[in-house]
Amino acid sequence: NDVFRFTEGFNTLGLLQDIRAHPDLFRNLFVEDVEPLKAADLSAVFQVNFSTPGTHKREIESQTICFWRDWLIDVEDGECAPVTLENVLEFVSGSSSIPPNGFLMQPTIEILPEDSGKIFPEANTCNIVLKLPVHKDYQSFKAQMCNAILWAPTFGVA
Repeated sequence: NDVFRFTEGFNTLGLLQDIRAHPDLFRNLFVEDVEPLKAADLSAVFQVNFSTPGTHKREIESQTICFWRDWLIDVEDGECAPVTLENVLEFVSGSSSIPPNGFLMQPTIEILPEDSGKIFPEANTCNIVLKLPVHKDYQSFKAQMCNAILWAPTFGVA
């Protein structure tokens, strides 16, 4: 049986006795220790493509990134329920967790042009790019980000 072969394999290597004597030391080898996703984790995984410092465009981008970071904290705190940080990551990357060795490509954030008229974020899950919309105030940004995440599963469904 499989359990017998498994334990015999560790016994052959001389590890079985150590595993039984110190199970806490070996726990991480056998049990995935999943920490809940945090706003800081999600914020840190993205590289922001900013414009030249000192320009009007850069000021708008900086404000939008402040809104993004505040919104992630609100999501983490449950203020945007039922939206979760896992939903946000899935919207952007297709994955609900950050891979242990990171993503194959650097996740990036771009800011949509101020005059685009777009109010919802856009995501490219292949390249892991999140394009954030420009809003004049945080409440508008928050509402449209939540709507986009909630409505995303129904995009393209007729």
